[in-house]
Amino acid sequence: MTSAYLGAEGAPDLLALLGGAEPGRELRLPPSGSGRTVVLRPPAPARVVQRHVLDWVDAPAVPARDPLPALPGGVVVLTNGDPAALPLPADAVVLTGTGDVDEHDSWTRGGTPAHVRVVVDLTDPALRSAAWSAAARRVLDLHELVFLVMRRCAGWFPELPAASFLVTVVSPEPSPFTGLFTGFAKSLALELPGVPVVATVHDDADPASALAVSASELANRQLLPVVRHVAGRRLVTRSRPVPAAPTAPPAPGDALVVAAGGGRGIGAAVLLALARAHRPRVVVLGSTDLSAHDPALLDAPDDAPELGRARYIKALTAGGATVAQANARFERLAGARSVRRTLTGLERLCGPGRVHYRRCDLRDTDAVRTAVSALLAEHGDVDLLLNVAGTNRAADIRTKSRADFLEVRELKVRTYLNLREAFAGREPRRWCNFGSFVGFTGQRGETDYGSANDFLNTAAECSRDRGAVEFTIGWTLWRDTGLGAGPVMRAFLAKANQFTATPTEEGVAHFLAELGHPVPPVSTVVYGDRERASIAAVVPEYADFCAASALPFVDEVTWSGPDEVTVSRTFDLDRDGFLAEHRVDGHPTLPGTFVPELAAEAAKVLVPHRVPAVFEDLVLSAFLRVYPDGRPRPKKIRARLLGEDGAESVVRVRVLADVVAPDGRVLVADREHFAVTVRMRDGYRPAPRWEHWAEEGARPVADPYHAPDSSVLLTGVFVSTEDTRLHARGKRARLALDGAGVRRWFSDLLVPSVLLDGLARVAVLDLVDGRTPVAVPRSIRRIEVFSPHNDLSLLGERVELYSTPVGLDLEDPAAANLCVAATADGRVLLEVEGTVGRVFGHVDQATGRFTAREGSTAREGSSTRRHT
Repeated sequence: MTSAYLGAEGAPDLLALLGGAEPGRELRLPPSGSGRTVVLRPPAPARVVQRHVLDWVDAPAVPARDPLPALPGGVVVLTNGDPAALPLPADAVVLTGTGDVDEHDSWTRGGTPAHVRVVVDLTDPALRSAAWSAAARRVLDLHELVFLVMRRCAGWFPELPAASFLVTVVSPEPSPFTGLFTGFAKSLALELPGVPVVATVHDDADPASALAVSASELANRQLLPVVRHVAGRRLVTRSRPVPAAPTAPPAPGDALVVAAGGGRGIGAAVLLALARAHRPRVVVLGSTDLSAHDPALLDAPDDAPELGRARYIKALTAGGATVAQANARFERLAGARSVRRTLTGLERLCGPGRVHYRRCDLRDTDAVRTAVSALLAEHGDVDLLLNVAGTNRAADIRTKSRADFLEVRELKVRTYLNLREAFAGREPRRWCNFGSFVGFTGQRGETDYGSANDFLNTAAECSRDRGAVEFTIGWTLWRDTGLGAGPVMRAFLAKANQFTATPTEEGVAHFLAELGHPVPPVSTVVYGDRERASIAAVVPEYADFCAASALPFVDEVTWSGPDEVTVSRTFDLDRDGFLAEHRVDGHPTLPGTFVPELAAEAAKVLVPHRVPAVFEDLVLSAFLRVYPDGRPRPKKIRARLLGEDGAESVVRVRVLADVVAPDGRVLVADREHFAVTVRMRDGYRPAPRWEHWAEEGARPVADPYHAPDSSVLLTGVFVSTEDTRLHARGKRARLALDGAGVRRWFSDLLVPSVLLDGLARVAVLDLVDGRTPVAVPRSIRRIEVFSPHNDLSLLGERVELYSTPVGLDLEDPAAANLCVAATADGRVLLEVEGTVGRVFGHVDQATGRFTAREGSTAREGSSTRRHT
């Protein structure tokens, strides 16, 4: 072995790496005698706020108080729908728009109404997308009406012996406007802590029946005061801490980034970070009129004498301005200087001619349309839109002015609708909304801000449902810029002690990491210990609920000692409808590739501080099926700690079930379905690199598992691959996840199980006499995952699937085979080694006809016993 002395070569790079000056930087050392490249990365800095993913999960109704009628006597009903569709009592007060209220509050009839019901009708097809329409304007008018009514009622509700506020959103199809009302309810509930306040969302088109279900929620224990009743399920919001796992650059070098409202504050901070790292083309849309100010003052240094507040105001008042006018002019100058600094900094980083500013009032539909039309004509399609605009005017609802309420709501909601209309037909490739933690939980004094930010959450959700890549990041306050940076707000926040002050560099790091996901989760929220404490003070059980619901295959946990735990999980088609899309001999059946997930969750209960990184010696002894008799199938997932050290914990997991006679007698206890060893580690091994195969000579073949009469038939969410083909070096395909199915069934898995299922099927691809085998795995020697990715986080990611070698005999227990899933840039997501299967038959590639293997069907043999 030879070596060369390099002296201090590379020392500056190493110092920069260790100093952490460039987040995400890595240093690659050239191959040594071993031929291996060493990659050095700085340790992740301790962060004061953490990324959380929001989703909707099932939650049982838990009664907590006496029920209240849906429409009690004297009720005040606010609706944009037809009041005749509701069973109204004779003395109900019905209001259908802001024109129904006046400064004399005549709608109260001189009394103090105790119950308010808001019935939001979103059945109009125009409300399924975020666009201006007559229906949308009526919804906004209803939302304003709700504020006006509750501003008065909040004054007496706490003094009444019984009062309630209920929102019922009737929405057969998802609507972006839902968030206006759910966000309002979240903040109102915090301002009226002793009053039942709930908002419910229903896919039932009948307002009377939806209202009846909605009213039942007034008696139930609430976590956050928003519940969805969809497809017979009761869903609530869950917040899960999920570290970002970026896989791509936030913005390629020639990307066009448009920022609506990004001239200052946190918008400016993230634009400058993007420019520093990737030098994109940038267009900033903002309302600041730079031409209204003296260019010399715009570019003067901060310590220039003429920029002193007292001197500036004195000069203006000497010219006839009032002190108030001069002060306002000074603030406008300060804002314009901030915008000019941002633009100058961006151009310095991105290069001359690559940064542009277009002035327009984002609340003005025509102005936004004109600005967007011009930028599309000049620069082409937009790669990333940052919707940053926002303001707040925190005040108790009883004292909040109508003007302030509308100003806060309109800046976010009108801006969003205007941008949507302006970009219609030429949508940005990715659309990122800057939301708020307040949109997630609500906040006292923020009925307007909470409404506007939850609107951004539901708007992004609806856009994602139709295939657009839109997402909302809910920020807590940043310490050094934005809404929380002023001295008055800082003092207020310090006294309230409810928000974590996010350092700018940390907020920027979260932003860049989120953009590193080609398709980020629809709604994330970033918060820290103070926010967690605020939530716990109001809903002490919320953290436990989120933690317990984070493992979808864990129902109950029974400890047999410190080193052994048994997890119970009952399978049935009501909760596990995805099983109907994976059938063996016509029976809904759990894919064998989901066993790592079951094992990972049980091991996580036993060793919560480590991650499931490796699965070894997986044995699949019997199918886990659900039969049409409707009986639930309880299973026991038993995890035992075999040993642990400073590097890993080794856990053996067995999935068991009792064989039960029709009369309920246990014939055989704890018969084994599956067994596997899980290696729980502190982190994942650095991902190996995979060299993608050239396409020459590849031969397309149809996936035999989708043939209609195949004994193993996969549909729906399990149609997860495309471009399946044979290759001179093996077999390959491309991952093609069903986004809607993954979000519905598999949003919270620890292992990318649908990917794993698709990868296993690639191994089976073969062509003998025009036929392709249909098989199921019986054992797998080793599976290793290299990141926290699950199927949800991989939506939109280009993932290639490979299996080698060519002449693979699946039924040979000694055969060496390897399956790999790799990203477009060659990073390996997971590896599967040593798969042994059983062939049940073949599908003719020409006719699609399935022929069972002679003497072998899926109903036969020890590997397919029927267990109940």
